[in-house]
Amino acid sequence: MRILLIEDEEVLASVLLKSLTKQHYVVDVAQDGQMGWEYTQNATYDLLLIDVGLPKVDGITLCQRLRSGGCFTPILLMTAKDGTKERIQGLDAGADDYLIKPLDLGELQARIRALLRRGDRPITPILEVGALRLDPSSCEVTYNNKLIELTAKEYSLMELFLRNPSRVFSRGDIIEHLWTFDDPPQEETVKSHIKYLRQKLKAAGAVDWIENVYGLGYRLNPGKEEGKQGKQGGKEKSEVASSPVEEQFQQAMGGLWKQYEGLMLQRLAVLEELAAALSHKSMPNAQLRKSAEREAHKLAGVLGMFEQDNGTQIAREIEQILGKDGDLSVGEKRQLLTLIEDLGKLINQMGQKVDNQTTTAISPEICSQLILIDPNLQLGSQLQQLVECMGMCWQQITNLEDAKNFLQTTSPDLVVLNVDEVGQRQESLALLSELATRTPAVPVLVLAGNDELVERVAFAQCGARGFLAKPVTAAQVWDVSSQLLQRTRSLRINVLAVDDDPLILAALRPMLEPWGMRMTALDNPLRFWEVLQSTTPDLLILDVDMPQISGIELCQAVRTDPQWQELPIVFLTAHREIKIVQQVFAVGGDDYVIKPVVGAELLARITHRLERSRLLQSLSTKDPLTGIANQFHSRRNLEHLITQAQKNQQSVCLAILSVNDLRQINIKYGHESGNQVLQRWSRLFQSEFCSGEVLGYWGNGDFVVGISGLTKPEINHRLSEILTTLRQQIFTAFDGDRFQVTCNFAVVEYPSDGLTIQSLYQLATKHFQGG
Repeated sequence: MRILLIEDEEVLASVLLKSLTKQHYVVDVAQDGQMGWEYTQNATYDLLLIDVGLPKVDGITLCQRLRSGGCFTPILLMTAKDGTKERIQGLDAGADDYLIKPLDLGELQARIRALLRRGDRPITPILEVGALRLDPSSCEVTYNNKLIELTAKEYSLMELFLRNPSRVFSRGDIIEHLWTFDDPPQEETVKSHIKYLRQKLKAAGAVDWIENVYGLGYRLNPGKEEGKQGKQGGKEKSEVASSPVEEQFQQAMGGLWKQYEGLMLQRLAVLEELAAALSHKSMPNAQLRKSAEREAHKLAGVLGMFEQDNGTQIAREIEQILGKDGDLSVGEKRQLLTLIEDLGKLINQMGQKVDNQTTTAISPEICSQLILIDPNLQLGSQLQQLVECMGMCWQQITNLEDAKNFLQTTSPDLVVLNVDEVGQRQESLALLSELATRTPAVPVLVLAGNDELVERVAFAQCGARGFLAKPVTAAQVWDVSSQLLQRTRSLRINVLAVDDDPLILAALRPMLEPWGMRMTALDNPLRFWEVLQSTTPDLLILDVDMPQISGIELCQAVRTDPQWQELPIVFLTAHREIKIVQQVFAVGGDDYVIKPVVGAELLARITHRLERSRLLQSLSTKDPLTGIANQFHSRRNLEHLITQAQKNQQSVCLAILSVNDLRQINIKYGHESGNQVLQRWSRLFQSEFCSGEVLGYWGNGDFVVGISGLTKPEINHRLSEILTTLRQQIFTAFDGDRFQVTCNFAVVEYPSDGLTIQSLYQLATKHFQGG
């Protein structure tokens, strides 16, 4: 569990850090209230341990600011013995508990455990799943009452999984929970810790309890092993329930079988024609033999995708026999007859099995699913009228409880949430946060009756992508919703898959699209270059064997073009020969997946390739010091923002916030102090401008923010609290000198103040104000 300790007294902070770390908590330490606030805006904590008498921002004020900003993390205040008034103020400000100094470390540990046990549902002090038990008070983990010796990080991993038994954690999630800001590891380090934890669990008897989920992360899943242990009490234990995405995928594959069953039977018919020729003691002609080999190859590539691994093996053996040089021996003919008969039985049985199941057909395109959570039925009806001609559909849910139940099994393209009239505000914010942290994230437009800046900030921090103050019209809601949809689609991962087998292409869609990937399928490789230019994909999937032109040849063509030299390419192949694998990498392929394709493996490889691609792209688009978009990249985004505003006849505001006398700060206090100012400002701006604004650093202390849909007075109002925070910041130089920094700022508006980014920027710098 991750704790933020905010304490300015160095000796006490050191004692508490040592005590908490010994209990396997991950602890970040902040020396003042302002620094504590910044930490909470950049990381997620399980508990905040705050001293009341802090410099810059005292503990009670910080507590109030956190609660008004929508932070529900448990807070434990530390107060002086005679601070009765402060304790009352702290609890009224939203603190969950308090401790009186001087602290008793045993009582502190007990109160922390009690606060961490609180949540939406009661949690027992002992974390227990099956025979696996973790005792937070003694930091011991046992399986079947046998102690498991774990390192500190392995213990923390185990606690994380046991406290969240159904949640999937990516490697990035695990790093955020278990490491401090000072020692972030590489993601490979997480993989190593998972490996060693699995080994120790296996040695104790808990085999395969930590599983990979669709290549996206890890979760606790004891169902696999407990299912193998047979029946207990006359009733067999069931597997852990599949996720909605996995269930959707299984239904989709059943629908695909029905859709392409005729094609499977056609391929089988070619093999049965070969078998008939062999049965009549005749030697099949070369053309029939080649056709049968090709159809066996295709069946080997797809049957395993329908959980028919035996069918894949049979088809592969048929392909290998037919692919040999020379005439077939008597033994090979007999073997072929047996294999083809077995394959025919398997395919026919599969068809009968699917007939008895409820399946979901796969359509080429998935219609946008829009959810309105609002009791106003008239608004829902008007929104539906606005989108009917576009082939879209709004689904209205009038209360929060029904909405939460519905959203457990579906991931819509957009949600409009009325936070005031569907349930309690805290529950609405919790749903907003849950939707924002999904994979892929669901964009949410918030409707609220209060248009205060504090409200807007709270919603943005919970993950809202848009905000409208009531009363609103259906036209206003749809205008903002359509912009959010367009923005979300532009952020989706675009994948171009090229394979001459339509069944492979159809099966890839339900593997990729639930995870926010938009797939373009191409079964004619001769149209490849035309489709590549029109779709501009983020990743390319190529089949190795295709008629007319192979995936190997397509890859060679891609790598000779400067525009596409860095495009990640993943190959699909039914071949296992090392020669083919070497050829894939020799022509510039990044990775390969053996057919039949397994969704988890394909997603893992795609995710890995995209992460590397994004890392290289980040190095070229982000300023290395501040971590936000550099001048070139942010300017391009601003130009796009103005282009969209021109089409929609909207205004765009450009705010420039500049560090005053950055050069003098570097000269007087050193460049490290100047860098400290830029980095702290950038963290603040990133936390404030995270709802679709364009944020960039243009060098020389200039930060640029582009915002559409708001006027200059509204932007100035929004900047007022930010400027106040900047004025209150105190920096410490290397030699101990303390100094403050002033901010120059200006807000200009397109098109009234200028028609280009350059003219707007020039005007803003001429009219700087002191912040």
